[in-house]
Amino acid sequence: METVAYFELLTLLGIGLLTPGPNALTCFAHSGIFGPKSNIKLITGMAIGFVVIELSVGLVIDALRENDTAMVLLHWVGLLFLAVMILAMFRMDPSTIASDSLDAALGLKTGICMQFVNGKEWAFVVIMMSQFIEPLGGGLNGIFVIILTTLTLCLTAMILWTLAGSRLNNVFNHPERGALVFKFCACLLTLLLIAFIVQGPATVDA
Repeated sequence: METVAYFELLTLLGIGLLTPGPNALTCFAHSGIFGPKSNIKLITGMAIGFVVIELSVGLVIDALRENDTAMVLLHWVGLLFLAVMILAMFRMDPSTIASDSLDAALGLKTGICMQFVNGKEWAFVVIMMSQFIEPLGGGLNGIFVIILTTLTLCLTAMILWTLAGSRLNNVFNHPERGALVFKFCACLLTLLLIAFIVQGPATVDA
């Protein structure tokens, strides 16, 4: 059961990291204008904020696991965040990703604060914690397995987005190619949304 659940978690993370969200696009644009090294503090802040959110959400969900009503509510809250992110991607204007829109280098505080208003992150964290805490060991064990896995993969992804910042800028900023990229990503997230709607919330009786 744990092996299957871990594979499902990795699949979910893979889809999430392949679809550019606020963290990825910020690393991408910031690196493009200030250089890869400028992202060190920014990514460190992202990691801190990410751990705080994942731990907080994980503890809340673990405490409410016996409450089916709360789990159903959290399930739909996570899917609502995901639906909003999908809509935003379908409506994304590639020209808004231009690196020169940044006036000054971003740092640790910005990286931390960004996580609390990142709708895509909230969607994935709520879904991951509600679906995988129990299959991956339950309680703090399950929470820490999720945090360690997601943090490792997300940091790797942010570094790759940083290195790609100056090389792929023309792809994302292009009015046609950029729009196609975001629509494709939105379609991937839509399939994920449908899958979680069909699967339903992780309740005690499920």
